Amino acid sequence: MKPTTQYDDRPGDDSRDFAASGRFSLYSLERMLRDCAEQPLWRLRAALAGAYYDGKQLSELQKWHIRQEDLEERAINLIRPVINSVLGQEAKSRTDVKVEADDDSYADVAEVVSAKLKEAERETMAHMAVSDGYASGVKKGLGWVYVGKNSDPLAYPYRVEFVPLDEVWWDWRGQRGATLTDSCRWLVRSRFIDLDELQASMPKFKDVLENSVNGWDRFMDLGGNLLGQPEQYDLASAYSNESRFSLTVNRTDWVDGARKMVKVYEVWYRVPATVAVLHMSPTKRVEYDPQDPRHVEAVSRGLVKVSKGITSQVRRALYAGPHRLLDEGTTKRRFPYIPFFAFRDDDDKSPYGLIDGMIAPQDEYNERRLRIQWMLKARQVEMDSDALDTKYNSISDIADSIMRPDLVAITDPNRTNKGQSAIKIRNDLQMQPEQFNVMADSKQLIQDTAGRYASQLGNRPAGVTSGIANSILVEQGEQAMGEMNDNYSYYRRSVFECLVDEITADHREERLQVPIGSGKSRRVIVLNDWDPQGMPVNQVKDADIKTAVAETPNTPAFRQQTQQQIAAIVQALGNNPQATAILAPAYIESSGLPNRQEVADSLRKASGLPTPGDKNAQAQADQMQQQQLQQKLAQEQAVGAAKVDVDVANAERHRAAARLANTQADLIAKRLDAGEVPANVAETLARTENLMSQAANDDDLINDALAEAAA
Repeated sequence: MKPTTQYDDRPGDDSRDFAASGRFSLYSLERMLRDCAEQPLWRLRAALAGAYYDGKQLSELQKWHIRQEDLEERAINLIRPVINSVLGQEAKSRTDVKVEADDDSYADVAEVVSAKLKEAERETMAHMAVSDGYASGVKKGLGWVYVGKNSDPLAYPYRVEFVPLDEVWWDWRGQRGATLTDSCRWLVRSRFIDLDELQASMPKFKDVLENSVNGWDRFMDLGGNLLGQPEQYDLASAYSNESRFSLTVNRTDWVDGARKMVKVYEVWYRVPATVAVLHMSPTKRVEYDPQDPRHVEAVSRGLVKVSKGITSQVRRALYAGPHRLLDEGTTKRRFPYIPFFAFRDDDDKSPYGLIDGMIAPQDEYNERRLRIQWMLKARQVEMDSDALDTKYNSISDIADSIMRPDLVAITDPNRTNKGQSAIKIRNDLQMQPEQFNVMADSKQLIQDTAGRYASQLGNRPAGVTSGIANSILVEQGEQAMGEMNDNYSYYRRSVFECLVDEITADHREERLQVPIGSGKSRRVIVLNDWDPQGMPVNQVKDADIKTAVAETPNTPAFRQQTQQQIAAIVQALGNNPQATAILAPAYIESSGLPNRQEVADSLRKASGLPTPGDKNAQAQADQMQQQQLQQKLAQEQAVGAAKVDVDVANAERHRAAARLANTQADLIAKRLDAGEVPANVAETLARTENLMSQAANDDDLINDALAEAAA
């Protein structure tokens, strides 16, 4: 894969950072930062939504008015419980992720990758990062999750982490896809990093970074004037780039001299690239690899169709302010930053979350409570103009301390109306019921705008007493979250697909032995191997595997529900022994026992059932079943052959008895015709009848023997 053009570089301006063809130049960085500054101001709306969730719902102007009225800065946060119910539903219905193979020949590869994915989920705490991304999307409209390699050699090799919203910017004009995978030309993450940490990872640029943070004070006089450009070529080029970069970007935006920190721009961008493609099938195409002998032979023999086309190569550039630290090509097909959008405007595609529609009713509720609080404390003061002794107090003094229970007021003894009270203090303001009605309506609107019902918040709605009606309300609330949760499922799968890509990239070593399983089911799978005929076996690079999300969640609440269903099924089957033997392990697996899997496997072994995932046991069970089938067939054939032999012998015996009876009958007939009456006629007839009876008894004995053999 070769880049075809230089990325957005200005002709004749390569001297600024010496950007080679297809790389990200300093001019491109400046254009990108200008593009970020011109994007819609949706981040202010997102920050406001996050502040409302945290309870920071009063503006500075509102706080000033509250202090002027001597009221308490109090806001009742009704948004947080509603949002927490949505986030809790995600944690409760979390499903497992598995890797499946489209072809049975890659089943071992899928099993290895699935086992490694389970390990990566546990070690990287991927589910926590995904939940944080989902929470940011629900609150602010967008969350980001990063999937990549870990730079720490002593830590787990992969890293899945939540990224703050303000650190990531992307190509606003190029966004068309849901995950910005196919349409977005660039994506940048900017964050401040300590100077010593950056110098340790990039020792080649140690002097450049140190002079940049220190403001090039080594080349300045006491008055701050430049004594001259650095003599070293790399320092001189870095100083020149920084001087021009400061004309576009303020220095304080990318360097913190007091804290010794530098803002690093991690830019992921696409460049057009030409690629040769092998058409393996109507739906499968692979990039031609001249180092692969199979590709070379297939092309030379004309076994596959070869075509040339334009694709995009994902590259990564690293800038510390204006100083380019790294620019390299990658084999990735997508950016490693996965967005979690909740909703997006149709006009400018800016994201927004559930809180965006809840701010107005929350403000209305807070305003009504503050008004009621003011009405409870408000007092009306009535006095004559000469009621107070101005030597000791004034009307303003009374107004300031009117709410104090220890109010002291000195009246004028020479006032005009001595017979009446000098000061009258009262509270004639009535609490209008409309104020409470508006408050209740605002509270209900907070739930209605989010599509959540009281049943989902743990409260029983007024007038709903039927369990079926309550379940319908809960179902409607879940349907209201359908679009957002559908997007979440897609983004979550994308996170684990990126993790699978990282895992498969590290398992391409030839004849790599990977042990999987535990106990008796433990076995070793050899990846990237070759059979005696030279054909590839378990090639990770060619494996057609996909990441899928299981349809059933794996949570304690769901396991308890499953256990109840299994118990009901066993009871409905009338405690059938065979059904109990099959369902008992599943019942144990759905329990809360710490060793439930081991107990379930032991039950399966005791019942003669194969253990899921144990291919050795499954193969042994299949072999035993095949042997039993062959034995049954052999037994049936032997019984059939014996029955045929008995039938033949029985028929021969019947024919012999019939011939003997016919001979004797002919002899008797001849003697009768001759007038001879033998004395033993009765004896002969009795002997004939005996022979016939004996043959019948032999037939009964043979039939009994055959029935016993068949049983």
